[in-house]
This record gives sequence, C-alpha cells and structure tokens, in this order.
Amino acid sequence: MNLDKLKFESSKTNQIPSTDDVQYAKMRIISSPVFQLRDIIRALLSSSSPSSCNLISTFLTYGQLLGASSIHGYLVDRCYDTQTLINDEFSSYQGVALCITYDIKLSEQQWEDIFGIHESTSIISKTASSFFHLTDFLCILSGSRVVYYDPNERMINDERAYVSMFDLEHDDIEIFQDQFSPLDYFLLKSKTFYNGTLIRLPLRTTSTTQISTKIQTLDDIKQQIYQYFCYHNSLIELLLIQTNLNTIEFDYTKDFQLFTKLLSIEKHSLATMYDIQSTTQIIHLTLTKLINDISTSDVSRWFLSIHNDYNEIDKRKTELKFLLPIIPLSTPSESYISLSKSHNYQSIQITSSRILYYCISPILNTFPNDDLCTQLCQIKFPQAYALFLKDLSRLINPTTTTSLSNLSIDLIWELMPDIDEHQRLLNENQKYSLQQQQQQQQNIQFINNIIPNIWEEIGKQELFYSVTEGWGYVAIEDMIINNVEPSPMQDVLTYVFSEANAPIVILPSHVINGLCKYSNKHYLKVMTPFHASKLLSENSSIITNLTFEQKLLLLKYIILNDPDPDLVLELELLPLANNTFITFQTKQASSIYIIDNNPDFLKLFNIKQYDRFLNPNIDENLFNKLSSKNFQGN
Repeated sequence: MNLDKLKFESSKTNQIPSTDDVQYAKMRIISSPVFQLRDIIRALLSSSSPSSCNLISTFLTYGQLLGASSIHGYLVDRCYDTQTLINDEFSSYQGVALCITYDIKLSEQQWEDIFGIHESTSIISKTASSFFHLTDFLCILSGSRVVYYDPNERMINDERAYVSMFDLEHDDIEIFQDQFSPLDYFLLKSKTFYNGTLIRLPLRTTSTTQISTKIQTLDDIKQQIYQYFCYHNSLIELLLIQTNLNTIEFDYTKDFQLFTKLLSIEKHSLATMYDIQSTTQIIHLTLTKLINDISTSDVSRWFLSIHNDYNEIDKRKTELKFLLPIIPLSTPSESYISLSKSHNYQSIQITSSRILYYCISPILNTFPNDDLCTQLCQIKFPQAYALFLKDLSRLINPTTTTSLSNLSIDLIWELMPDIDEHQRLLNENQKYSLQQQQQQQQNIQFINNIIPNIWEEIGKQELFYSVTEGWGYVAIEDMIINNVEPSPMQDVLTYVFSEANAPIVILPSHVINGLCKYSNKHYLKVMTPFHASKLLSENSSIITNLTFEQKLLLLKYIILNDPDPDLVLELELLPLANNTFITFQTKQASSIYIIDNNPDFLKLFNIKQYDRFLNPNIDENLFNKLSSKNFQGN
C-alpha cells in the first residue's frame, strides 16, 4: 500500500487539518505543520551532528527524563519480510537495527514533550534529530501506541512530513503484518500492548539519503557502546545525573532466542541515610563487558548525596549533588581522560587523594566576574558538604558490624580539609609545567579560599564520635578532644575520661587544627592536665583500677605537661620503690626519700624499706621533675 496515495494535500494557506479528517484503514496519518526538510537541515546546522558517544548519552538522558529505572539495548542482526508495509519505500528499514527499551510507558505529556513535534520551536523534537546520524527512520512503541517517523523520503521536495500513528488495541494492523513484525518480541501474547517504551532505529543502508550519508554497522554501534562506558566521566554522569537508572544492558541477537551479552551495568544502594535536607547513599556498581569473547566484571562503590535547599537570590528550589568514589573502578588511567571538556558536573580535589564530583540543578544565575569560591558559597556548598559528612558519619557507625565494615571513621577525618596539606601541595606545584602549575594553583587556591567556610559549617554539626559508651556523635560544645598522639598514653587517658562518662573524642591533628582555627573557639575544649587532674579528684576510684604502667603514664602526662604539684595533690600517683603508689600529700605527710636515679643504691637497704623511697626505675624526666624542689617539703 503506497502512502503517497493516502497523503493529505496541504492547502496553499498551510492550514492544519484535524487528525479526524484523515483516516484510512483505521490508521491515522497526521500531517505535521512544522516537520519539514528545511527545519531538519536548520536543526542539524545549528548544532553539529551528534557523536557516537552523544548517541549513547542521549539514550541515558531520555531514560532519566522518562523516569525509567532500566534500559535494555538490542543489536538486532536480522532482516524481515517486506511484502506488507505501510509504504513500499520502507523496505530498506526492515533490516538490522538498534532497539532501545525502557521499563516505563510514556504518558500523554511525555509523548508531547519528548517525542512530540513542537509548533512553538518550528523544528522536530531533539529526540528525532539526535538519531539522524544513525538512521533515517524512527519507530516508537509505548503501551498500545506505535508511531513511525519518516523524515527522509517525505522531505525531498520540501513537502509536509507525515507521522504514522497506530493504536494496537483498536486499529486493524493485519494488512501491515511485515511492518510490525520487528516488534513481535516486545509485545505481549495479545500483540496489542508493550509495558514500556521501545525506540527502534534501523541502520542506514545507503548513502544517498537526504539527511545524512554516513553508514554505520552493528559492529560500529558495539564499539561505540564500549567506548562510551570505558570512560570515567560517563559513569560519573550515570551515578550523579542519571540517578533513576539502575540497570543498563546491551545484547546482540539474530533471532531473539539466543542473546550475547555485550555490556551490563547494575547499580544498587547498600545503605541510605535520610536527613531533613539531604539523602546520602552508598552505591554499589558492577560493570560487565564482553571483550574478545571474554566476560570481565569491574566493581566499584560510591557515596552519592543529594542536598535540597531554597535559593533566595533566584527564588527557587535547588538540588546540589555530591559523588565521591570509595572503591573506584579498576579502569586504566587513560580512560579517566574526559571525552570532552564540557560536562554536566564539576570536580574539586578536596584532598590530595580524594576528588569530589558535584552538580547543581537548576543552574543558578551567576555574574561573569564571580570566582568559583563565591559561586559555591552562593549554592551553599560548605553547608551541604558539612551535612554530607554528617550523613557519612551515620552510615559509618564504629559500633556496628555490617557489610560496610570495611569503612571506618578515618574516612570522615580524611574528607575534612587539611590546611597544612594544601600548603604542601602549593609548594609541590613547582615541579609541574607552567600550564599545569597554573591549573593546579587555581584549584589549590580555591580550596584554601573556601576552607574557612567549610570548617565553620563542620563545627556546627554533630560530626565527632565519642569513644565514651552511650554518647555516640556529639556536638562541638559537648566534646573533649584527646589530642595526645596514638600511644598507650592516649589509651589510658581515653579510658580514664570514659570511666568518668566524659564525652571524649579522638581526632587527627589536622582536624584539631581546622577546628581551632575556624570553628567557634568558645565551645572548643581540648584535654589538658588540669582536666585530667580535676576528673581524677572527683572520681578517685578510677585510679585503683589502673595497672602500674597506666598510673605511671597518667602521672607522666600530668607532670611533664604541667609541672604543678597542685595538679597531683591528693591523687594516689606517687610511685614508690616497692612498685606501689601512695597519695601525694602536704608537708605533714610521711617523708619519701629521694636517691639517685639508679636502682643499685636500693641494694643498700632492706627490701621492707623500699616503701620509703621514690621509685628510681621510672622515666628519667619524670624522676627529675618529682625530685625537683617544687615537689619537696621544707
């Protein structure tokens, strides 16, 4: 059946006929008022023909817009009969094709917005134009509706274009059986409904078409798929921007019975933390590819955080997303090079070893002279980043043992900017080329500029885990920082403060430096010998539970950091030569004698008299302090 014979001839005034005026064989042939050859050429000239990688990106973008969670592509190496077609000229479109399916049906509004023909813009929708470098003919199936776009032969004489639309539940399509046979696999047994959306793109077979002369094969498409997903930034966009999509698959088939899995991506959430303004997840992603008939899998894990806010300047809601690799893909370093310089996201080297990816939606209005730091403060980046760390701290709970046990609280400290580290990076920048130095210096300078804002916001969050049982994460005004370097001394101080139910926290030096320099100093409490002395005076029973070595460490911490006798007065921490301790007392107490710091002198006395001498076996510095006049009676 030749569609030219059924074509509605538009009047010279270009009046738009009603769809009800043109019905043949229960098939609606709609004359588009705007779908013309000159419009297509104008669209192609105004934006260059999409690259192969943009084609794959287009599929993913449409899936996100549709709200789909799964995309399945089929490289169909098969030819169909051409006896009963809508148009005899459609026979060239019955061959090999790329089929893309989504697990969601189109709503009426989506038909119009995404696959519709828009009179207001006077050009075909971006969907169709995105495929012109690949095909001359589009077939779209969703629910019980099938639409064929014919943007090629109908454009030769700049005529009105035609879109063929069918309702599978009500239209008689038996007379076009061959035309619909490529859809049989996707339709249910009734052959009238598909619970999703399908885009079928028959590959161009001749270079004489009016739209494009480029010919691509299924092998070309396969290489384009591999190429797109081997680049790091493609997966970042999938995780950061195309957040709805959880499954992506591409298969090769000749008969829809045997399938060869070319590529698959599976992502799922391992854990989620919900806050008033933010949602943070740990995403597990598996990428499987078939290369040279060998299937290989690559696994990675990521933090994804979405922060919602209201922008007072633009008077609209905003969405700021963060993406942080935990376990990156074992991808060759060269594939981390971006496909192009333009992305839908930005990146920040937040530490020397961690890159944070982020994007803002919608894009805010910024002045050309605004620097990056000003722009990020405008989108409340420091506040969102501090909340991101807070969500991570809840996902990484040191007291629970889960499948996430490979993550530790150390990751939270690592993600807090190190002031000294960025200064070191600035100094090391001299080894790079001039261009690299400028780029590196700009990045480091930006981090240095925004560090105060980030630390100010970090200080407002309950981000600090107390090792004291029952406290959990505490606010800056409640905690006491154990700033002693990791050592047995740190352990005994932690034990002592914990036994007294004090909310002690152990922080790395760069975190302490950041809090001391930029947070609210009025609330900041760092452990001192005075704190330890006061705590022990109020909880003297703690000392009796300490070992000999622990008591010495505690005494050493107090005396060597603040040699004030009042700090140990009335504390049972005075070490005797018989390896016991007595209480430091005033001059009315019994005398303790001091001999040289040499245990050989003790041999001159009976062992029963050792309780009258200061222990000569203790640390020499501690012995000298206790032997000084400050600690001797008159």
